[in-house]
Amino acid sequence: MAEDVSIHYNEIALKGRNRRDFEKLLDKEIYRTFHKRPEKIWGRLLLRGVDEKDTDRLALLPGIAWFGRTEIIERDLEKLKKAVKALEAQYGPMNIDVRRIDKSYEKTSLDIRNYLIKEVGGEESGQKVRIEIFKDNFTVNYDIERGIGGLPIDPKNKVLSLFSGGIDSSVVPFELMKRGMSVDLLHVHAFNDPDLALDSKIKGILERIKEVNDFKLYLVPFYVFSIKASAAPPRYELVLFKRFLLKLAERLANEMGYKAIATGDSLSQVASQTLDNLRAESSGVETLILRPFTTVNKEEIIKLAMRYGTYDLSIQPYKDCCSIVSKHPATNAKSEVIERLSKEIDLDRIVDESMKQMKVKEFSFD
Repeated sequence: MAEDVSIHYNEIALKGRNRRDFEKLLDKEIYRTFHKRPEKIWGRLLLRGVDEKDTDRLALLPGIAWFGRTEIIERDLEKLKKAVKALEAQYGPMNIDVRRIDKSYEKTSLDIRNYLIKEVGGEESGQKVRIEIFKDNFTVNYDIERGIGGLPIDPKNKVLSLFSGGIDSSVVPFELMKRGMSVDLLHVHAFNDPDLALDSKIKGILERIKEVNDFKLYLVPFYVFSIKASAAPPRYELVLFKRFLLKLAERLANEMGYKAIATGDSLSQVASQTLDNLRAESSGVETLILRPFTTVNKEEIIKLAMRYGTYDLSIQPYKDCCSIVSKHPATNAKSEVIERLSKEIDLDRIVDESMKQMKVKEFSFD
């Protein structure tokens, strides 16, 4: 059944002169997803005629604080009471919240709330109903869901994110998009054919990401690095591989105009994620590196993965390249040692050869 949906934002409302620019970006996000334009009413957006089964798509769109199905009625208390009673009959006790947007209305928010509780009843633990008083009408919002907030995606803010298919790297794109970034992905795979990489768990993760925004996936084979780096001491192989990933991403960033590269690194989450190693692997990389999970606990990342719908997919078995390299990596690598080893294995040439083997896939929301 098609219904009207009220869409609310918070961080966009704090913007000054460029607030309208952010509102236009959010409008584009919604149009991309629903193929219809929302109406703007008193700093809210009203999307008419949305199929109930499609409403959940709003939960992942950056910039949306909360949304809910809405009924617009005349500014008449009897009709408001009737609407709330109808919801109570359907959902049970109501947790009533009233906001007076039009301050010229003679009754306060508390007056309206007390009136409705007296006439209909109400419980703090009940179904959340938010009533808003506008100049020409009341809106009754129900089936309220929280969005991810943040800011809508700006196509000019291009970021390249390293993607392994694990828990952390699968969540990073969502967190970046929530801060208004347009994200493409770089994936180094352990297959002879890049299509085999897509015939795995990562396909489901990529499908989930494209629900939020269109993106490119750069697929690079692991074997070029693996063969050339075999001469290096095994304990430094992982740090060298991470350095290879960053140098490869930097090359792509310079060629394709990305403003930053991003990783799912979290400090001390595993033995190799030390300050020394992070410093050594990123030495010589001039492109801005974003590490949104540096100080985030694993439990928090898992909660995000479950919310974004990637967790169950990301824990499925997969030939992750990081798991193929040395099982006992150095934990206090020095930048000068990694610099020397990079020259010995000719890391720049490895990047060159890997770029020649790269394939690009595009993902877009139908």
